[in-house]
Amino acid sequence: MNHLLYGLAGNPSLPPDLLDRLISAADADLGEELAERADLSRAQVAALAARGEDIAVRLVREGRLTADDVDPVTQPYAALALLDEGAGRPEWSRLLAAHPVAERREKLASCPALPADWWS
Repeated sequence: MNHLLYGLAGNPSLPPDLLDRLISAADADLGEELAERADLSRAQVAALAARGEDIAVRLVREGRLTADDVDPVTQPYAALALLDEGAGRPEWSRLLAAHPVAERREKLASCPALPADWWS
């Protein structure tokens, strides 16, 4: 753990270009620290979400990622989080229902706001 990077991540005076560099190099832990920033632009949130599924799911749960920001093929857990909150796209449910990973199909089945024809 590099405490200097964590300190920079939490610094509200950090210039945007340095913040972008931190995001592009973030591992899961640094990504979690960066996700706490309230001043991230939409592009920075999307770049941060691309660093890992756990971060993307957190950003969905906080309302900082929307269906327009998520690709269900590359970010299936973020897509599932959006579906779970009723904010995902109906076609995602059909895509994820055919996913080869059973855990993702199970998470999909537990989403409360799926379209009536999600399995077809």
